[in-house]
This record gives sequence, structure tokens and C-alpha cells, in this order.
Amino acid sequence: MRPVRIFALLLPVALLAALAGCGRKGGGGAVRANLDAGGATFVQPIMAFWTDEYREITDNKVKVNYQGTGSSDGIKKMTSREFVFGCSDAPMNQKETADAKAAGGEVIHLPLVVGAVVPAYRLDGVEQPLVFTGPVLADIFLGKVKRWNEPAIVALNPTAKLPDLEIQAVFRSEGSGTSYVFSEYLSKVSPEFAGKVGATKAFPDKVGVGKKGSEGVAGHIATTNGAIGYIELTYALDTKATFGSVRNKSGKDVRATLASVTAAAEVGANRPQTAAPYDLHDLTYNLTDLPGDDVYPITATSFALLYKKQPKARGKAVVEFLKWAASSEGQRMAESRNYAQLPAGLRAKVAAKLEAIEFE
Repeated sequence: MRPVRIFALLLPVALLAALAGCGRKGGGGAVRANLDAGGATFVQPIMAFWTDEYREITDNKVKVNYQGTGSSDGIKKMTSREFVFGCSDAPMNQKETADAKAAGGEVIHLPLVVGAVVPAYRLDGVEQPLVFTGPVLADIFLGKVKRWNEPAIVALNPTAKLPDLEIQAVFRSEGSGTSYVFSEYLSKVSPEFAGKVGATKAFPDKVGVGKKGSEGVAGHIATTNGAIGYIELTYALDTKATFGSVRNKSGKDVRATLASVTAAAEVGANRPQTAAPYDLHDLTYNLTDLPGDDVYPITATSFALLYKKQPKARGKAVVEFLKWAASSEGQRMAESRNYAQLPAGLRAKVAAKLEAIEFE
């Protein structure tokens, strides 16, 4: 059952009046504000729910058109104002921030959801989900572990009948926040990976095959025996992909679930963020490789990015949509799509950031 649509009753009358000047008339005389946004595919599954729901609860007054084009593209098109907001699973780096400041001023980061990146694979004839460690995953994506029955994988899965089959690593071919999250985690647990690759949105193409978007990676895995890649938990569940457990910082083998992702979110929201590009003042949280028996180690936040100064009519529509997405109603919908809800304290900080938006 869809949530009860009470939010439309709460929309400010002034906002609805303002929308009349920034949209076009649709069927039945409905006035719409068309808001183009996009970026991270990590958040695309819940965006599809949110945008449909929000269009209904505003009685067709607001339509958000979200395109899952990758985090790098989301940042680029937000900077150029082609998107009213962009989404990224990695905070903007120093250059991206400087480019945006020159083009349109200060940008704010707003956490939207917390999710997981999972090692998804296809291995015909192996029924039990496999166990991985960060160093083994790093060696796979460095091309050092090349076959499924190599000792490093066998030692973690002694009862599995692992075939003598070549491993085909699959990575995102475009600039991707999911790539950043995965490579950042591998850099924390593997000094060799940190030295050769590091945390990056642009995964190197020296090993394996690149595919565009989470859909492309998931689709390739589904049709290729021996493939392994990294995708968001929701994509894995939607496509019924097999994905493994990952040994966490506390030495526990943890599978990505709503509970294990929530555990990571609760730990991360209470830890100092001292390493760039993460900053508590900017509400940018690093959730990879955290301690805790129940914590899934490749957990991440997806952020909405937008200019602090917004054109009045359109800007108010954007702010109201993002307020709703971060509200308890929007977050309950996110949980239904296997994202963890933002902790209550963090939701309040997001609301305060949105209240500080300046309208021109």
C-alpha cells in the first residue's frame, strides 16, 4: 500500500501560487513545475518512487525528472544549471567545488539515503553465497586473483565447489559515485590498491570490462558466468543477483541487509569526519570500513547537490521536494526500497540546511 498522501495539504499556498509562474499547463489545466535533476544511479531506484509519489501528492503541480547518468555527470550538469540539483555518492572534490563557485556560488550537500554497494557475481553451480574480504576484492580488481578456484577465495569458502573458471571483473565505465565508494573502501583495506588506483569515480580500465550505469553492470553479470562487479543493493535485489558477504573491520562476515546498513549509518553519524572530502559541517559522511559486529563495511550516503542561492519560484519547488524526501514519510519509502533511513538527528540537519537556502 502506498503511503497516505497528506503532504499536499501541507504545501504552502505561496509555493503553489509561485509554481504557476514557472511551469506549463498540463492535461486538465494542471499547472506544473518541471524540475530536471540527475546524477547518481545509486539513488535512482528510490528517486523513481519519490518523483511519482510527489507528483501525485502535489496534485500534478510538481514533476521531478530524474536521470540516472552517473555522479560525475550529476555534478557537471548541476554546476551548469542544466539540473536543478545533482546527486552524487561522493562529495564534490576541490576542483569541482571551485568550478561550481565560479559558475554559481556556494553548493550545499544534502544526505538523501544510506545504501550499500555489494560484490555481485554469477557463478553457475555454486549455490551458497560466497564470503569475500576487502583485500581479496582489491586483488580481483587489480588483476592479481584471476580464477575462481585460487587459494585466496578457497580459503574463505572451503565448502564451496569453486570452478577453475576465469574471473571477469566488471566496473562502471562512466564517472560514478558507486565506483568512488567501492574504490575508497578497497583503498582503506589494501595499501597496494590505494597506491595503484586510490579512491576514484573513474575506475581504471586495465582489468575487466566497463559497463555504463548500475543497470549495465548488473545486466552484464546476469549474462556472464564468472563475472563479478559492484552494484547498489537495490539493483542486486531487483535483478535477483547473487552477492556475497564481506568481512568487516571487526572481523565478522556480514551480508548487506537493511539492518546491517542501518548499523553502519548509526555508527557513522556519530563519528568525526576528518579526512577530505568529508566534513560534518557540510553533512558529508564517510560510512565505509566502520567498526561494529553488525556493520556492513561498504555502506554509503547519496547526496543531493544544489546551489545555496536559487531562483525564487523554481528554487522553492526544489526545496520543498527535498524537504519531503528527507522527511519521515520520504524516508519510510526509502526503507521500502532497501535503503536505510537517515538518522533522525541528521534529518533535522538536512531540514535546517534547506531553510538556509537563499532565493533570488
